[in-house]
Amino acid sequence: PQQASRSPSDRIWRQAPPSLAQSEMAEKRRRCTFKRCYCCCYCTFFLLILAIGLFAAIVVANFVQPEVTVKKTQFTGFMVSPSQATFDVDLSIFIDNPNDWPIKATIQELKANLYSLDKAAADKIGEVHYVGLATLPKPVVVDVQSQTTFIMPTKVTIKSNPESADLLARLNRDCGLFASPKTTKVRVVLAD
Repeated sequence: PQQASRSPSDRIWRQAPPSLAQSEMAEKRRRCTFKRCYCCCYCTFFLLILAIGLFAAIVVANFVQPEVTVKKTQFTGFMVSPSQATFDVDLSIFIDNPNDWPIKATIQELKANLYSLDKAAADKIGEVHYVGLATLPKPVVVDVQSQTTFIMPTKVTIKSNPESADLLARLNRDCGLFASPKTTKVRVVLAD
């Protein structure tokens, strides 16, 4: 009697169970050792610092300085008397922020010094006189890729004294009762 031949696929291959020494070695390899923990932590920290540095480099490379301009300066409520001049000044400030995230801001505080210039002077500046200080009344949010306009109002009172006589005469000439057109020249300096 001959036995039927079996194909290799019919054979069942069994792997011998691991020896005790092999299972102990595998268990030791799975355990976390100080060297492995230190190496993993160091590599993770290094990759995190690398990612933060790369992100900062991309943001700095794409940064464009926002444009800040004074669009309009308007004097209202102009009252001149022999003892003083009082008026309100509204500064219209425009900020263009072309940047993407994360470049946005909330302006908490902003000051602007106002100076009077002589529009009749040969150089259109003449003697410069300090008029007053305008401050931001409430915080302004400048969002990403936005154009923001806001008003900085201020009340100005100029007392009549020898130091302010030239300024009062200039304001009366430019914006007084008989002035036409009622315009004057000012310099606005945004302060820290």
